[in-house]
Parts: sequence; C-alpha cells; structure tokens
Amino acid sequence: MTWLHLLLSLWLSQPAPAPSAVTPAPAAATLTPVPAAPQGLSIAAHFSAGVQALTQARGEADTLAAVAHFQAILDRGVVHEDVYYNLGNAYFHLNRLGPAVYHFEKALAVHPGHAAARYNLGLTRQLLAQRYKDELVHPGRPGTWTRLVSAFSDATLTLVFLSFWVFLFAALLALYFIRRPLVRLTLVTAAVILGLGSAVFGTLMIGREIHDRTTRHAIVLPDEVEVREAPQASANRAFVLHAGHRVQTGASERAWVKIVLPNGMEGWLERRDLGML
Repeated sequence: MTWLHLLLSLWLSQPAPAPSAVTPAPAAATLTPVPAAPQGLSIAAHFSAGVQALTQARGEADTLAAVAHFQAILDRGVVHEDVYYNLGNAYFHLNRLGPAVYHFEKALAVHPGHAAARYNLGLTRQLLAQRYKDELVHPGRPGTWTRLVSAFSDATLTLVFLSFWVFLFAALLALYFIRRPLVRLTLVTAAVILGLGSAVFGTLMIGREIHDRTTRHAIVLPDEVEVREAPQASANRAFVLHAGHRVQTGASERAWVKIVLPNGMEGWLERRDLGML
C-alpha cells in the first residue's frame, strides 16, 4: 500500500451530514492543545465548518481548526460516528497516527458498520506496522467471542432480537388456531428457527452487556511511550509501546492506568497517553 493510495483513501472519503446531539460522551483525547473553536455556533455549523476546514486545509493550522470544530461538537455531548471519523482523518493529516486510530475506533464503537472508518483504520494500522517494524509487541487480535459480541451495535442486536421474538410469538399464536397439518408443520419449523435465532441474539445481547461492563480498552496515543512497572515516573521501564496499540485497561491509581497486552504483558501508563474507548 503506497502513501498515495493511503492519502487518497482518507482525503477523498465523503463526510456525512451533520449529526445531532444525543447521549453525553467524554471529550476526545488529544496529544497537544487545539485552538478554541468560535463560540455561539450550532452543532451543524461546527460540523460544516470542520468539514470545510479539513477538505480545504493548506497547512497544519487549517487542520487544527477542523479538529477544534469537531472537538466542540463532542464537548456538547454529541455521540456520532461521523464526528469521530472526521477527527480520525484530521489527525491522520497531522501525522498523529495514535489519535487517528483512536477516533476511527470510536467511530466503529458507535457504528460497527461504518465501512469508511474500518477501511481507514486498517490502512492507518498498516502504516504504523511499516513505521515500527522493529516493535516486538503487536496490537493483537481480539478473541472470537469479543469479535462476535462487538460485530453489531447495541441497537442492532436489540432490534434483531425483538424481531425474532415477535415473529416467534406470532408463529406460536398461529399454531394455537390453525389445524391443517401441512401449515402446522411449516409453523413448527418456523418456530424452531425463530426460537434459535432469538436464543442466539439474546445471548449476544447479554454477552455484549457483560463485555461492555467488565472489559475496557484504550488506544496508545503518543508515537512512543515507555510503560512502567509501577504507577510512577521513577519506576523501572517495563517495555515500550508505539502509537495505535490497543490495550486492555485495569486498575487506576492517581494519574496512572494499568494496562494488559494480548500477550499477557502488564505495566502502567499515564492516563494522558491513552485514548479510552
């Protein structure tokens, strides 16, 4: 994959319509301060100004202005995949690949079917792998169960489960009234299939809830950061991580967070070096 292909894929991706406010969310993580966006603008105005600044950017200042507009939307409590997606593109153009990965991951957490975010995330990770070929610790791949429960959004799982359940109830109700053998056989077959579907998606719903409550992940933001053996800057270095690594988070102590890698290695990072998913 060449630089040209990567840049074109990110640059030509079409931004989506302006989102509207929903459930509040934490502000997106950044590595350096971003200039404040103009006050008094609506969410739609911030989104439009951010898209314009990003697509017409002639330098770092323009791209940082786009980041400021999108960040202002998040600061108002908006959770929308296209805000995170455009932030990912902006940070990529600023050559801050850690925050780029973080925001693409956030977009996919909101909407797992966001194809552009998934594609750009994959390309950004390829670039990181090329940049840090000497890195011994790899991001790792989530387990099969984690991939299954994370494949669909909460809303999709709920909708599919309720659909299966409603059709199952309808099939069972029809069985109570219909006496024709052939029709009853068809209804029994349908009821079995719908029952299995309800069980599968009900299990995925419960699994997703348990996973979200018990497992937290984060993305490493700096280009390179030293992981410590204890929650203090003077502690011995355990190992080094680079931008974009996905880690599982555990206990926290003051400004430090314990992290665990897919290969079992553990250590402590400062919270400012992590983008919490």
